[in-house]
Amino acid sequence: MSDLSRLTGVGPKREKVLAEAGIATLRDLIYHLPRRYIDRTKFTPIADLAVGKDAIFPATVRSIAMAQMRMMVTVEDGSGTVELVFFNGVQFLRSRFTEGQRLLVAGVPSFFRELQMVHPEFQSIKDDQEIKGEVLPRYPLTMDMSEAHVEHKFLQKIALEALQGFTFSDALQENHRRELGLLPEADLLRSLHKPATAEEIPALRKQLKVRELLPLSLRLEAIKAERRKVGKAWPESAKLKAALREGLPFTLTAGQSESVSAITACQAEPGQFCGLLMGDVGSGKTVVAMLAAANVLEAGGQVALMAPTEILASQHHQTLAPFLAKAGIRAGLLTGDTPKADREAMMADLQSGSLNFLVGTHALYSGDVRFRNLGLAIIDEQHRFGVEQRKALGAKGGNPDILYMSATPIPRTLAQTVFGDLETFVLKEKPAGRLPVKTRLVPPEKRKDMLGFLLKEAVGGNQVFWVVPQIGAKSPTAKAAKAAAEDPDIFVPANKRPEEDIASVDKIKTELAAFSKEWKVGIVHGKLPPEKKEAALAAFRKGELNVLVATTVIEVGVDVPQANLMVIEGPDRFGLAQLHQLRGRTGRGSAQAWCFLAMPNGDWPVETFDRLAGFAETTDGFKIAEIDLRSRGTGNLEGTDQSGYGGLRFTDLIEDFELTQEIRRYAEAQVAGAGNVPMKP
Repeated sequence: MSDLSRLTGVGPKREKVLAEAGIATLRDLIYHLPRRYIDRTKFTPIADLAVGKDAIFPATVRSIAMAQMRMMVTVEDGSGTVELVFFNGVQFLRSRFTEGQRLLVAGVPSFFRELQMVHPEFQSIKDDQEIKGEVLPRYPLTMDMSEAHVEHKFLQKIALEALQGFTFSDALQENHRRELGLLPEADLLRSLHKPATAEEIPALRKQLKVRELLPLSLRLEAIKAERRKVGKAWPESAKLKAALREGLPFTLTAGQSESVSAITACQAEPGQFCGLLMGDVGSGKTVVAMLAAANVLEAGGQVALMAPTEILASQHHQTLAPFLAKAGIRAGLLTGDTPKADREAMMADLQSGSLNFLVGTHALYSGDVRFRNLGLAIIDEQHRFGVEQRKALGAKGGNPDILYMSATPIPRTLAQTVFGDLETFVLKEKPAGRLPVKTRLVPPEKRKDMLGFLLKEAVGGNQVFWVVPQIGAKSPTAKAAKAAAEDPDIFVPANKRPEEDIASVDKIKTELAAFSKEWKVGIVHGKLPPEKKEAALAAFRKGELNVLVATTVIEVGVDVPQANLMVIEGPDRFGLAQLHQLRGRTGRGSAQAWCFLAMPNGDWPVETFDRLAGFAETTDGFKIAEIDLRSRGTGNLEGTDQSGYGGLRFTDLIEDFELTQEIRRYAEAQVAGAGNVPMKP
């Protein structure tokens, strides 16, 4: 039995549905705040009623009519008339209305032949009675809560009851509350559950956000202050940097030069530097990272570059090693397939310091990988690594500088940039001559049209990446199969959908063969032997295949400039950062590239459709990360969770950006001992 059972009206059934909705304690309940409010403090004349807009008004009953299981009550207020319609319990309701009766009516108007209000709220009032409306809270509800009659009024009632006997231990110090003009926590929550006016709600919500932002900001600023005490300052290396630039077969863009200079300035500061280098596929992040490494290398430090796949790690090594070698820097490659003897020799050279630059996969954070003087850790495609993996590499050596590289930062990383935990450098320029990839959502009824278009393009010499979520079809789970069989129109979430409904390598091969014999299809997936995988990729690069059906193994490190078409099956099963990386395999030449998001059968929730539609409308990695942030949350900025809202339940890091910066500056001043920083009203 929980404390909730002591509240009026909370029996075992309601207690259970509250717990299932995440409300298991009194604190959970009082922090289960309204997501919006309905302002019924201002009356609307009937003549001004608008369809779909909530309203409240006093009126007089003019007539009452009954028709089978329906009752119509016409009311007037001097400005006009409107019909109140009731379908349930009409015999009982009939006794509650009389002609000439005064009512206070509230609800949402609709239109069917004429303006009406279906099942509005109403109460009888006296002619001389002073009447006033109220601000109604609207809480997040689940279907089970509604079925157990845990609705808005009930939640408000038990939340206010819980507040009466709850003892708060305020997380904020009194001086912070005083300087920021914050209400006591209990008073703030009481007002949010039952505001006196609609006008005060924005200020109350701002105080709520300040209360959750400030403790987090103070802790992050303290961590940053400690970080400034460790690590090394790496002064600018003009000689090695010049040698590396001279070896490049191209001239740096203005954005690349600016990023190199900005990163160099940060490295020269005392303490550990942590940064994010953000740029679209092909924008030159790797060359910027190489030049940023020059400071560390010339001063005798070592550099590690970690990539998520062997293909990408090998590509980085092949690209960088020749340039580094010309400047006298030795680069090595370490993957899971590195022969034991080669690995042992490499580890010895790493510890002696004769190996300066090490490129590798997850193998880099293995226990036997020990650097003599690791000064910079570069982590490419950072969204593909877990928090602990990134920390494990950063922990090698003496608190090395860390530079993340990404085309689309994960929500957690985007949040870190908002809080100033990561310095951000953006490469905005795209390679000359490239056009943005056009992205389209393809519903099932348009699939044949898509196949026809792709076949025509493929026969004409274009090539297609066809990405699928799985290798082979599997049997559906019993629960998902039963749901789909009982009602073909029922929505089954992507992670519970029968597996046979999900596109696979086998299913697409069969579909393409049935559609036309002109396809030349190859396959690539993680379970293929390396030699077969490389053979398929080589044939695709040479143009011997016009379709490559693949899993996400092609997400990074695969460069086929003449492939300008991509199909992604079941896009709801992929994260937006992953979709952006996949789409980046196309559009690498001067021709127009297309990416088709092939939607499976079934209904789609609005939030899923909006998320994918938002992705289709932009190729800007930061905008995509913002969409991802809204749907996934920030993750725990102090822990390992990369999704979910962690300590931020009420703050929108996009809409509330200015507020987060105000609080960050205030926290920075407090940690530095500078005292109060005035906030904007």
